[in-house]
Amino acid sequence: MDSFYASCELARHTGFKDKPFVVGVDPKEGRGRGVVLACNYVARGFGIHSGMPISKAWELCPKAEYVQPDHRLYGEVSERVMSLIRSFSAKMEQVSIDEAYLDVSDQISDAIESGQSRNDAIRGIATSIKSAIKQGENITCSIGVASSKIVAKIATDLHKPDGLAMVDPAEARSFLAPLPVGKIPGVGKVTERLLSDLFKVTTIGALDRVPLDDLREKFGRSAIWLKNVAQGADFSEVTPHWKPVSQSGETTFEEDEDNYSRVQLVMLEVAKDVHARIVKEAYLFRNVGIKIRFSGFETHTRSRMLSAPTDSLDAINKECIRLLGEFPSSGKKVRLIGVRVSDLQKRADNQPTLLEWT
Repeated sequence: MDSFYASCELARHTGFKDKPFVVGVDPKEGRGRGVVLACNYVARGFGIHSGMPISKAWELCPKAEYVQPDHRLYGEVSERVMSLIRSFSAKMEQVSIDEAYLDVSDQISDAIESGQSRNDAIRGIATSIKSAIKQGENITCSIGVASSKIVAKIATDLHKPDGLAMVDPAEARSFLAPLPVGKIPGVGKVTERLLSDLFKVTTIGALDRVPLDDLREKFGRSAIWLKNVAQGADFSEVTPHWKPVSQSGETTFEEDEDNYSRVQLVMLEVAKDVHARIVKEAYLFRNVGIKIRFSGFETHTRSRMLSAPTDSLDAINKECIRLLGEFPSSGKKVRLIGVRVSDLQKRADNQPTLLEWT
């Protein structure tokens, strides 16, 4: 989905569509201490982006419309959108509240057998999905089509908002070659700078030409992943999950963040989103975890098992803050922060949790 949280709000505040619009805590005329959760593309034109201090957003555009996040709304819209997308193919893998992979190989084969060209069949499915979402929810989405998940992901971001990018399998490598390496999901400004300084690499095509051993010296095991992405190689399949084993969410900072107070604020906003989905689907959880990625692909996860199942937001927040505290601020900049709850079980009607019972 395009700027999902902001789009959900603008669907019910249609009068603000063409104005700069920001979802986040109250800016308090520049004295607010929270962060921007989302903004529309008009606001981005003023330099506002997600993860930015709300006080900085106010400084850049005090006349923007500011609304506080409604995570229950976003969960409800997401559920309807994913249900709609699933009607186009049972092979759907939801990867976040607003993003999913869809395998439509069978549908394309059927369309070709009926006399359609391959490109017309693909475009027909993609435009039907876009139209259905627009008609049903009054929001837009961008779609990337390719023979691999990683190339489809990169293609999705090329023509936002309301975009469609189709990459022929035979042209995947040439499609990627001229793109900046920063278009690779997970490659932040620090990694971009390292690739430029050490290998004179600024494009994905130039990355493809760097010997694997040279990349491995600097990036370790991540070198193989970088090399595969540069070649458009991704053999992972779309994996449907009918019964969730966990619920998670994450946010990638547009600029690597070294203020851990700000990281915590963003983490707690992600936690609200995860919690809203848990409550909506009537699940209890017993395990809480966080994921943190520093500049240069260094990624860690931490989790903690609770004494009893619960659906308490306070429990998520408390454990997330405790787990984040295991990574003391040491000058490392944070690229991504995520929250995950697992060990799920359905909550029976009127069933109190142990916390409520006590």
